[in-house]
Amino acid sequence: MLKTEWRVRTAALFRSRALVLSTALAVGCAAPGERPPASAPAAPPAIDSAAIERAVSTVLDDWHEAAAEADLARYFGHLAGDSIFMGTDATERWTKAAFEAYARPHFEKGKAWTFRSKRRAVAVAADGAHAWFDEDLETLGLGPARGSGVLALRDGRWLILHYNLTITVPNDRFDLVKEAAGPSAILQAPADDPVARLAWLGGSWVGAVEGGERIEESWLPPTARTMIGSNRAVKNGETGFFEHLRIIVRDKALVYVAQPLGKPPTEFVEVPTTDEDTVVFENKKHDWPKRITYKKNGTDLAVRVEGDPGQRAVSWTMAPAVIARRSSAR
Repeated sequence: MLKTEWRVRTAALFRSRALVLSTALAVGCAAPGERPPASAPAAPPAIDSAAIERAVSTVLDDWHEAAAEADLARYFGHLAGDSIFMGTDATERWTKAAFEAYARPHFEKGKAWTFRSKRRAVAVAADGAHAWFDEDLETLGLGPARGSGVLALRDGRWLILHYNLTITVPNDRFDLVKEAAGPSAILQAPADDPVARLAWLGGSWVGAVEGGERIEESWLPPTARTMIGSNRAVKNGETGFFEHLRIIVRDKALVYVAQPLGKPPTEFVEVPTTDEDTVVFENKKHDWPKRITYKKNGTDLAVRVEGDPGQRAVSWTMAPAVIARRSSAR
């Protein structure tokens, strides 16, 4: 029994000494100044990218909603103190303080801006504390637009560090936009011109009437107490009708002068209305039409030409148009 116990203890001792010796040899064989291999670092915690994307979208949606509701504190609460907002004008690179100073008067009037994201893509950085995005925006007043930027997670909150607002331009309209944004002169009604209140009628318009006729109408802006216009009706590639138009001032009243097909002028005198976006001209002695109405309806222009009760009445709506200086590709 004693011999057996002695043998077991002796074998254990030799195994222990062998382990110490092998470790010492491994350390001794290392190059001078070289440490033995360290254990592998612990893997970083997994990032829930989907949850971060949802959190970022929630912030951006609430940010846009705050602008639509003219909630100044809520809107700027989503911006980091060192954030930058890039506007559509070349001069608009706003710090948070400068942007808030610009926006405050609009918010205090209860009218800021309304943006709604129609499409958004969010990417999450490897550190899980930064994210960048781009989004297509539906806006009121600005038209189709795009926003992009960066958010950072600070003290448990996602804050906007950078936002870049741009207006998208269709490739086939780039020349038109470039001309408008370039050195082209802007024709604008003088504020003191008595016809200036009809400035909303200025520009080119296009629509269609029953039967498929395409109606095109253009007006120069009010100046020198006049507006000069023209229209034409086109069907099957042929001009079936054209008209020279003027709006002038006579005895402090506006007079609409029409010359259909170049015939002698017929005059219609303005009938007062309470709607600043509507103008009505009337000539009760004319056979037809006796009344012509233009009404600004959002961005469109509604037109109605009519006679006495029981006589024919024609109505159509025209959308704003831009005149291209090049022919369309064939």
